Amino acid sequence: MTDPRLKEVSRYIDIDLQNDAELQQVLELASVFCKVPVVLVTLLDAETLHFKARKGLDMDTLTCDQYFCSYTIRQAGLMIVPDTLTDDRFKDSPLVVNGQVIRFYAGAPLITSNGLALGSLCILDVEPHALDATQELLLKTLANQVTKAMELSVRLAELARSEQEVEKQKEIIKEASIRLRSFFESSANLHVLLGRGGEVIDYNKTAYRFVKKIHKAKMKRGDLLLQYIAPSFVSTFLDRFHQALDGAKVIEEGSTDYGDAGIVWWEAYFDPAYNDDGEIIGVSYLVRDATERKIKEQKILEQNRSLLKIAHIQAHEYRGPLTTIMGLMNLIKEENYVAPLSYLQFMEQAIDMLDDKIRNVLSNIEEGVTK
Repeated sequence: MTDPRLKEVSRYIDIDLQNDAELQQVLELASVFCKVPVVLVTLLDAETLHFKARKGLDMDTLTCDQYFCSYTIRQAGLMIVPDTLTDDRFKDSPLVVNGQVIRFYAGAPLITSNGLALGSLCILDVEPHALDATQELLLKTLANQVTKAMELSVRLAELARSEQEVEKQKEIIKEASIRLRSFFESSANLHVLLGRGGEVIDYNKTAYRFVKKIHKAKMKRGDLLLQYIAPSFVSTFLDRFHQALDGAKVIEEGSTDYGDAGIVWWEAYFDPAYNDDGEIIGVSYLVRDATERKIKEQKILEQNRSLLKIAHIQAHEYRGPLTTIMGLMNLIKEENYVAPLSYLQFMEQAIDMLDDKIRNVLSNIEEGVTK
């Protein structure tokens, strides 16, 4: 919609003015002082004349090319037609010659504060009529009051819609915040949001409980997190923290001996924290406990080392039986595969010895895996 007037009219179309008690008093006043039976507050859009408030007429809209209102909104002052049958613009109009004949019309344009004519305050009669100066002034004044009342109604309605939208957005933000907080608090990882100075902005329960357990302190917003960092990790922590402030995402792995609490293996994640404008306002610091994984990894490494050691030792022990078997096979070949009984007995002994070695290796492997 490019026409500014039509765009402005669209703001008023859905406003209920017929049930506005003060506006009805204005219509009654115009009817009494101007001595007419019909008073209308109209809005004119591209195709339809809308009766937003009315007295003496039982219809809401009118579709006709020959609106009186279409002429009224083109001028700043009153438009008065004392006798429609003598006015070439309207004498052939269906509003004049059909049904309830309109013989008199007077209208004042409803001009908004931004200078756009929306429609009119008009009075009608079935007989020719004339207005004196006082009645003309009254009609202009009432039209001005109607315009102000309409603007107020629209602004109040738009304000109500805006407030509803604000409340809706607040509810959406609240629900999102609850979901985010729930996820934040339910995480098994230690999570702390830090300001650019390293101060604690927010933290989850896991972080609070860890600090309380290890450092016997109650972490609170505004604390410098550095006071809760192990001395051996301080230098690395500061380096990674400043890298994150420069926009980098950094991961650090390591372990810390907390004395009675034992050795804790961890993975630390440093991520830039951004505001809505894309500016880095701090660092998201997340620590995942990797102790269980590291213990399993070390166990696997120890098992592999044990297996390699066993294999190295047993490899030397296999050489004896294998050498015997290979030598006997060469002798049997030389005898054209007709072997004396003694050859076969020696081979059987070598095979039994090799079988014992293999069983011993398998037993050691199983024992190592079990450990």
